[in-house]
Amino acid sequence: MNSKNIKAFTLIELLVVVAIIGILAAVGVVAYDKYTTSAKIAATKQQHQKVVEFIKSSYAQCALGEDYIVMKTCQTSSWFCKGLKVGNNSNPDEVNRPCGSASNSSYHFAFHFNYSGMKNPYGLEGPIGSYGGWIKDQCCLMQSWDPRPLGRTHIWQTYPESIIKVKTNIGDSKGNNKYLYTEIDWPYAGFR
Repeated sequence: MNSKNIKAFTLIELLVVVAIIGILAAVGVVAYDKYTTSAKIAATKQQHQKVVEFIKSSYAQCALGEDYIVMKTCQTSSWFCKGLKVGNNSNPDEVNRPCGSASNSSYHFAFHFNYSGMKNPYGLEGPIGSYGGWIKDQCCLMQSWDPRPLGRTHIWQTYPESIIKVKTNIGDSKGNNKYLYTEIDWPYAGFR
């Protein structure tokens, strides 16, 4: 009788390989979770900075003599979307907000950012409505209360201090609330 040598893995060898793969997968999942959390925090910080810089540059534009600021808005004809405008803009997604009092307030900035395609970097939904738009995962609201959902920016103005306040919940590595806060001088009485 011919005896052939059959080579194969033993059950112990297979169990060791499966255990090693399981350990590597567990370490990979933890590392991936930390990576995605840090990416969301970084994206939220960057979005906060974009909001602040746009508001500041809009006020600078008006202070330099421009008559209006072009802002994104929703396409309905309601006052929320098309109110306080000057002239006609051929783009239905935009409105010309006059430089001056309430037309460039926090309310209109919140609409601008939401309809510019900015989203909540955490993908979380929060309250929606006329104070910034009707988009479920929108980035911004015109509200001043805490707590805000992770990734949400709230924009509001104060009287008589003439300040626009921008507060964003960037979160931390453990999922707790952590806020960035910026105050911007708001020339609510106009630029001229």
